[in-house]
Amino acid sequence: MEKSSSIRRKIIITAISALICILVIGVSVFAALTQTVNINNNITITTDGQTEVIVNVFEASNTGETAVDTAPVTEPSDWGSAVLTKDATTASATQELTAMDFSVSDGINYYAYKITFENTGSTAAYAHISASAIDNTQLKIYAGTSWESLADVGNNNAIDSDVTLAATDGTGEFYIVVASAVALEDLNDMAQTPFNVAITIDQTA
Repeated sequence: MEKSSSIRRKIIITAISALICILVIGVSVFAALTQTVNINNNITITTDGQTEVIVNVFEASNTGETAVDTAPVTEPSDWGSAVLTKDATTASATQELTAMDFSVSDGINYYAYKITFENTGSTAAYAHISASAIDNTQLKIYAGTSWESLADVGNNNAIDSDVTLAATDGTGEFYIVVASAVALEDLNDMAQTPFNVAITIDQTA
């Protein structure tokens, strides 16, 4: 009888231990799935002087959960339709862009933006591009005038670049990538952060 009770106690203890392990694992998995870094963003284009420049903005994202700790090599194959278009004669335009959500549940490890310019005016124009600094080492921001020239902007550094557009059909491009510098499962929560892009087009180099 005593031996039977001892066996039952061992079974109960084993079952409780297993249940505790399952609960701990479940909590850990839930925590990993709910860690989120959210970036809300918009883009504003303004012109100064007699500039006649067409601007198009495109968005893309990459499915993946690994860290993007160097500039992506391969450009997205499908940029889709422009999310913002400013024609040559419009003085300004503003558009809220798709919010960037970095989490295991969303499974996106970088968001990319392609901005194209076409100068239809008879004089040269210059696009001055700036973007918010983000102070968080979990993220990396890459920027460049071509996908191949994407370079790390550096933590807590703002984008500050220029694109020169020759007179009469001069064209140019600018790319921005916001990426998770750590695997999505290793993210720590971060309060929603703005990442706003401003483009000023004028005739001053």
